[in-house]
Amino acid sequence: MEQYQYVHPWVRVRNDQGEWDVSHMFRRITWSGDVDSVCRTLELEMIVSATDPRLPYVYLPLGGGISMGVGNETLFAGVVASKDKSTDASTMSVTCYDFGFYLKNSRASRKYTGETPETITRQLCSTYGVPVGSLAQTGVAIRRKFSATEIYRIIDTAYTLASQQTGKKYLLRFSGLRLDVIERTVTPQSVILQRGTNLQTATYGESIENMKNRVIIVDSDGNFVREISDNAAVKRYGLLADVLTQSDGEDATAEAKEILADNGVERRASVTCLGHTKLITGNTIYIAEPYTGLANTCWIDEDTHVWQNGVYTCRLTLNFKNEMRESESGSEVET
Repeated sequence: MEQYQYVHPWVRVRNDQGEWDVSHMFRRITWSGDVDSVCRTLELEMIVSATDPRLPYVYLPLGGGISMGVGNETLFAGVVASKDKSTDASTMSVTCYDFGFYLKNSRASRKYTGETPETITRQLCSTYGVPVGSLAQTGVAIRRKFSATEIYRIIDTAYTLASQQTGKKYLLRFSGLRLDVIERTVTPQSVILQRGTNLQTATYGESIENMKNRVIIVDSDGNFVREISDNAAVKRYGLLADVLTQSDGEDATAEAKEILADNGVERRASVTCLGHTKLITGNTIYIAEPYTGLANTCWIDEDTHVWQNGVYTCRLTLNFKNEMRESESGSEVET
């Protein structure tokens, strides 16, 4: 498992005059992502002046290319989406998104009658000019039609339907220019966070406010069919029951078990730590913090990396369960 490493990023901009290294022109660089967003974001505070013509300046056009990385590794590649400046401020705020921006803001109507998620993803990305890297292979046939649906929701839906059959969790994210769809598993050589070395602060909480520890299955007329129960949780926390209506000719046992699995004790954690470029959404970390009782492998569901004043730090939101962004857009195509 890897420990903390200090890194200093470079930033390059492309405009009509060529490509420019503007690494020295930013007061603050923030790179972030979360499990609910298909785009990673790069936010920059660029040093500017309305009165000092000696201050270097490079034009950042809207839609212009921008990249950020460390050493030989490109961490972010995308486009300038917005910028704001004022005559009474010495910085200009620049917001950039990776190429998930085009998957989020473009829509399509499609009908699939047996294609796999990986095939669907390649076809859509080819049409909309998004480079593709590595795609998780599912082999699951998708029968679905979509009307004016965001591109990323079509891809999410295809992989959500595949997940229901494979039992695996998937995540869309960009590696430089290219879209990857990865299987969410424990990351090899996960970064270790521990007090006294790289962990700065940790917050941990538990809750049973949304717990369900028994599911009562009824038929379409409301008649009792069976119940699925977590008896240990009932004994410890008291009975917290849900009711599930089973369709005629179906067995809702698997769905009931899933309700129990998804509605146990909620555990949530957030940390701040010294920065590391592997601390990104979808990866895992191992955290050891005795005061809060944290000693677990956790999934990163949200990450914010900040470089400022020669210091590199991260803020992370952690999940103790392996969960994916799910979508069930469109409608099923009948056979």
